[in-house]
Amino acid sequence: MARNAPRLHDDLRRALAPFAAAPDRLSITLEDAAGNIILTSGTSSPEAPATTGVRHELRYEGALMGHLLAEGPDAGIPAMAAAIESIAILLGERLHAEAAGPTHHHHDLDTELAHGRQQQRRMVSLIAPEVTGYELASHYEAARQVGGDFFELFRLPRRGRPLGVVIADVTGKGITAALLMAFSRPLIHSAMDHARGPAEALERTNRILVEERRSTLFITALAATIDLSTGRMRLANAGHEPPLLIPGNGSAIRPLGEAGVLLGAFGSLGLGETLTDLAPGDVVVCYTDGVTDALGPSDDRFGDDRLLATIEAARGGSAQDVLDAIRDAVDGFCASIEPADDITIVAIGRQRGVA
Repeated sequence: MARNAPRLHDDLRRALAPFAAAPDRLSITLEDAAGNIILTSGTSSPEAPATTGVRHELRYEGALMGHLLAEGPDAGIPAMAAAIESIAILLGERLHAEAAGPTHHHHDLDTELAHGRQQQRRMVSLIAPEVTGYELASHYEAARQVGGDFFELFRLPRRGRPLGVVIADVTGKGITAALLMAFSRPLIHSAMDHARGPAEALERTNRILVEERRSTLFITALAATIDLSTGRMRLANAGHEPPLLIPGNGSAIRPLGEAGVLLGAFGSLGLGETLTDLAPGDVVVCYTDGVTDALGPSDDRFGDDRLLATIEAARGGSAQDVLDAIRDAVDGFCASIEPADDITIVAIGRQRGVA
């Protein structure tokens, strides 16, 4: 596999393992800048005849670090092509870190990979779509240690153009988690576009992770659709923190639904859907466990109680006001402690007096 190329850590080999289950459908080959094969997830060889596929340059700050070759029928599937392009950006960072040699500190490697994930995120706009009658607010803060949070707010291609909402977190850290995030994000987006509802979308994604691509990591995920004309929200939860509903009428803040089985663990999730009608003035807050698991100087967690107290103090404000309050409270609680995990918050509010 490797020929006069930098020796990659075992975690990188594991990172390409999700592609190895169906080598006749998709083969991924990683080369260095000189064209030497570093590793491959399939059975193809340099002498094999050319097949349908794509070739990505792996660059770091303009310098060519290598190439990523994706060959086979699955390489042309839009969701797969998007995942491969995302992974190519991350691998450019990884090859740069390897080329820096044994003196390159692990902390610096994490920083390089975090930089790569930030570049990968630029491929998908984090600016929420304009939605009349609703306010959409989001916050993402990458930890120095590489993790795998991702989220999207997007309009679905069906009658009425409902809002699609996805927020997810890959278990584990490091390059394996970051690459599984890059692989999974477009899969969930594509499933949301074509499924009849969020539960079916998560089931479709789970089947790919378990049966076709296989991974040693898992994903917690929320998927929801909102009918913008009625406020009807359909929610499915695969092992994620339940979102919190802040009623505009002043009644108690409450979680929506319960966490089901996380993605990638079993062949079938058996998920149901929680239906909620968002009234004018209501705000829904979705978040990853980087919020509640944030540590303070005394090594205690931010926790659920502090989160609820923060939201209670901010209720009556806009979705952006609530999000800002949570962000500021976590920042103040952590003080000078660097986060150990990504922090992602999404707040959706239905505005009053908007037809």
